[in-house]
Amino acid sequence: MFSSTGSFLSLSVFSVLVLLLSFYQVNSSSTPTKIGKGYRLISIEETPGGGIVGVLQVKQKNNIYGPDIPLLQLHVKHETQDRLRVHITDAEKQRWEVPYDLLPREKTQALKQTIGRSRKNPITVQEYSGSELIFSYIADPFSFAVKRKSNGQTLFNSSSDGSESFGEMVFKDQYLEISTQLPKDASLYGLGENTQPHGIKLYPGDPYTLYTTDISAINLNADLYGSHPVYMDLRKVKGQADAHAVLLLNSNGMDVFYRGTSLTYKIIGGVFDFYFFSGPTPLAVVDQYTSLIGRPAPMPYWAFGMILLSPLVLS
Repeated sequence: MFSSTGSFLSLSVFSVLVLLLSFYQVNSSSTPTKIGKGYRLISIEETPGGGIVGVLQVKQKNNIYGPDIPLLQLHVKHETQDRLRVHITDAEKQRWEVPYDLLPREKTQALKQTIGRSRKNPITVQEYSGSELIFSYIADPFSFAVKRKSNGQTLFNSSSDGSESFGEMVFKDQYLEISTQLPKDASLYGLGENTQPHGIKLYPGDPYTLYTTDISAINLNADLYGSHPVYMDLRKVKGQADAHAVLLLNSNGMDVFYRGTSLTYKIIGGVFDFYFFSGPTPLAVVDQYTSLIGRPAPMPYWAFGMILLSPLVLS
């Protein structure tokens, strides 16, 4: 369910070394190291296409794993009734993303306002509401949350809120980090491909590494297999089952740390390109997810054991 052919994973040996070194240093102690002070939102405006676009400025620069990218562009849009996109990238330079011709989807809004221009009034907590999902943000330090309109459940919340398990958002050239708070009763599934003794359900404690490739010998210069950084969150809300999914569309190598009450992405490049699927059932989540990435190919009759077919069927 969570992996497919046609991968877009491509990493250099240098990037792999940076990944291993960074993750070893970050996780060498029981308490995770907090890399920086995060970003502040300095301007935001609505776009003609129905979304919002803003500028984030780093609060305090440091050189841990390289210099921080000073200005970021935030773009948020409800693409469908059940899908919300949150895209964060460098505001001044183009960065590697999964090509739009490889995975057809709507392109992000270009930044039109003057970078660095801020509003006269301080930006506080705001909301951007869709049919079912609500995007809200805090300006300083910048964090965002995604909530469900029907029952008020928080599906994603990147605010550290003084947490010991993770810090503020980090965005460097070869090191990106962002986290979300999670309720204790959430059951997470996905983040393939990996082999775990518990199957596809995630259990707290161990990192889940996404660095998958399997190139066929008969197809030269093509990466035909990879993993999708997507998980499904199953919860029981007021006695009812509730499901949603979160996809981070990033083709770089990454570790995902699930600690029970939080989940942290640590990535060696690219951008933050989140897609939130509202569900609310597992079947609806899969339908919404495959409507974005593409439907699986139909199974051939012989794969179901239908070898001996009657002339009537063949005709």
